[in-house]
Amino acid sequence: MAIQRRKKLVSFFEVRDEYGDPLTEVVDWQDVLAEVASASLRRREKTIKQVIHWAQVYTHDDAYHLVFARARDEAVSSLDRATGEILDTEADTNKPWVEVSVASFLPGTNRFGFVLGTGASPRSSTLAAWLNHFGAFEEQISVGPVLSKDVVGKINSAAEASLVRAKFDSESAATADGSSLFGARKVLQEGFGDVEVELVIKVKGRINSRREDERRRVASAAKHLIGKDFKHAVAQIVNYDDEGNAHREDVDFLNNRITKRKYIDVTDEEGRSVRIKSAVQAINQAADALKSELYDLDR
Repeated sequence: MAIQRRKKLVSFFEVRDEYGDPLTEVVDWQDVLAEVASASLRRREKTIKQVIHWAQVYTHDDAYHLVFARARDEAVSSLDRATGEILDTEADTNKPWVEVSVASFLPGTNRFGFVLGTGASPRSSTLAAWLNHFGAFEEQISVGPVLSKDVVGKINSAAEASLVRAKFDSESAATADGSSLFGARKVLQEGFGDVEVELVIKVKGRINSRREDERRRVASAAKHLIGKDFKHAVAQIVNYDDEGNAHREDVDFLNNRITKRKYIDVTDEEGRSVRIKSAVQAINQAADALKSELYDLDR
């Protein structure tokens, strides 16, 4: 039997505090996952946005990794409720189907690689909500994509920006920081409920000293997007050359996330499902290839 393969996107995220800022310490993720591994199914089963989600620890190469799943109302199952095991098989038609994602934490960091099993699998923002419900930490955490170092440096060094556009889907974790961008988003989602929100902050007109203060505030809003969870985000930053002439540059956050496409084996030569193991291996390979972006090699 031929091996079934699918090309999947390995995306990298960072666990941050509830405001989207970096954690002050590196978490021992193997200890956290050991707690998850020892927890009962009842504790690992959490309802998020009215949908049941499970997490299960998967061991590979003497390390713990996380399998995360959501329930569906129909079709076959990947969860054995008697054992609490996510089976990743379609052999049992008597239980609700679960959609599976796989997370693998990078040693010595608060970052992890993430692979969606299908388009309906739970996202990283839902994993953050699950970790908060599970009670792994005393304080709430959030998750945001890892952006390329060049783009982060470019945004952080920009004194001004003339536009910020950000879109957040209904799964994005709530952010309670003090920026006007996220404050407006929070008000809208509280008022309208489980909706997608798109916000645009723009300084109109030519670039001159009269609107400098507004452009500085927009630049601050762009910096607040770093490390936050978003569906789409663009900033138009303003730079000046040696002669004082202004130049605008569009920076697309989504296109500058740290990702890598890898082939993942769905089944082996005997037709057995191996996508969880293969996803973990793909994350490890992608992390090794992207080492200069994912690790602080200057330390």
